[in-house]
Amino acid sequence: MNNEFIVCKHCGYDTNPITATQCLKCGQKLNVPVKNINTDTQLKPKSLGDWLFTPWMIWLGCGLLFVLVSGSIYSLFSTSSSVNNPNGAGVYSSGDSNQNIPPDVKLYDSIKDIPKVPEGTFNYGGGGSLAALSAAGLNDAITKNHPNFRLRFTEPRDGKPGGKKGVNMVINGYVSFTLYAAPLKDEHYNKARERGFQLKQIPVALDAIVVFTHPGINIPGISVEQLQDIYEGKLTNWKDVGGPDVSIVPFTRNPKASNLLNELLGQETEQYSSRLQFIRNATEAVRKVGSTPGGISFAGVAPVVGQQTIRPLAIAKGNSQEYVQLVIDNGKQINTTAIRDSSYPLSRRQFVVYREDGTIDQLAGEAYANMLLSKEGQQIVEKAGFFPLR
Repeated sequence: MNNEFIVCKHCGYDTNPITATQCLKCGQKLNVPVKNINTDTQLKPKSLGDWLFTPWMIWLGCGLLFVLVSGSIYSLFSTSSSVNNPNGAGVYSSGDSNQNIPPDVKLYDSIKDIPKVPEGTFNYGGGGSLAALSAAGLNDAITKNHPNFRLRFTEPRDGKPGGKKGVNMVINGYVSFTLYAAPLKDEHYNKARERGFQLKQIPVALDAIVVFTHPGINIPGISVEQLQDIYEGKLTNWKDVGGPDVSIVPFTRNPKASNLLNELLGQETEQYSSRLQFIRNATEAVRKVGSTPGGISFAGVAPVVGQQTIRPLAIAKGNSQEYVQLVIDNGKQINTTAIRDSSYPLSRRQFVVYREDGTIDQLAGEAYANMLLSKEGQQIVEKAGFFPLR
């Protein structure tokens, strides 16, 4: 082959033009060399360096570097904000309360809009919170909109209902769902797994623990640490906390039935005061404290608001004296701001707890939670003395 012709390797014809692809004599395909148009020399493949330093690759590299640096800065600041958050997990900000609702829960306007409501009679259990919701019209609204979804309150066999017992009744299959004023613990999940299913808890309302005394105990407030010392038996006289020389008589729900005392103490313990007197429910607590000089107890908001025979106490965090009053306007209203911005130390959430086992009981629990989280249900929540999440 020379610079002007291509030689056919099949027939030897040597005057095929340089631009030909087939032999002019025999018609066979020619071996055409790849030429560089500018230099008329064979092209060489580009090296890695040639590709990396092309303009578009340089721009692409800069873009990737920007994304990596931005992501690192965002991650750093996000972590810093989380570490320095003084409120921590489970505290309710004064902003959008919907942040407390799991993102997979669909929200509805009315109880009538709730889909997949099963038909039949379903047992449910728990403490006094359920009674407050029923009294505020929840059960009537359910019956009106879903008449075939019938609810039956079921007490434990010892006749002493409570949130903790309600959860155990869910696990053991006695009720379809319960209302519980505390996050579930590992022991609950473990018991459920042993029985072959999972537990689900959906927050439906904000609540708080109100501490109250006999009206003769006139003190500016009490700290969480002092409350714990009273119920552990370390403080036995009101003069130890700036009050009169009167023996302290603490009333509480039995910790075997209710989680309230353990919530107050911050842990489950057997170190309870020997002076403890157990009562059945919040209504009895109000009656006992109101008639017992030196009496003290605590309960959810609903049973306490408006009661004139007791004195609600302002509460301070830790062992400080920065008291925050929850019940205001002579016991007629609740300091809602203190609940939402978590300045009141004893705030909490109310959960609907049910089994995730693919049965009709699961459908009942899901329907009940969805009804409470509807706009109509949240209005009933507020009427019952709780604080809506929406």
